[in-house]
Amino acid sequence: MEHAMDIINTTNYDKDTVLRFQRFNARFVKRIPWSTQALFAFLTLSVLVGVFFAVCGRAWLYLGILVLALYVFGRRFYAIFIAPEKKFEQSSFAGLSQRYVFLKNCFTVCVDGKEERAYYNRLFEIWETPDAFYLYANARQAYIVSKAGFEQGTAEALAKHLRARVEAKKYKAVKR
Repeated sequence: MEHAMDIINTTNYDKDTVLRFQRFNARFVKRIPWSTQALFAFLTLSVLVGVFFAVCGRAWLYLGILVLALYVFGRRFYAIFIAPEKKFEQSSFAGLSQRYVFLKNCFTVCVDGKEERAYYNRLFEIWETPDAFYLYANARQAYIVSKAGFEQGTAEALAKHLRARVEAKKYKAVKR
């Protein structure tokens, strides 16, 4: 049995923590460019202006094209930035708490008394933000380790520990 590295963290999956992760994931991991968001804002404004002119000038085709474009581009924006907040209360994440114990070659995750083990060398990538560590098990699933949740050890100690156990290209840090 491995001995703990004196790094223990409990992360509560409250609304802010989960939504911060989802926004981060959309922006950095899925790489939704700011240009897509700017285009969505422009289309929204265009539809509002288009409604005024369509009603005054009876330009219904123009309005229909703008609404269709807004729908096509807006679905992704809505799914990433708006729907998660609305759906959080019904999700399995609401009120979830995970306890992490970081060991030499792996870490354990305990949820509702059930423990699972994850190995550093199998992690897809690790992102460090000012608020949390996101340990991606694969391209679609990540463990959220809040920097505010350390019972033993510190965020700096965990960063050093993780950097020593994964390839340099897998560890990424963002300032904001």
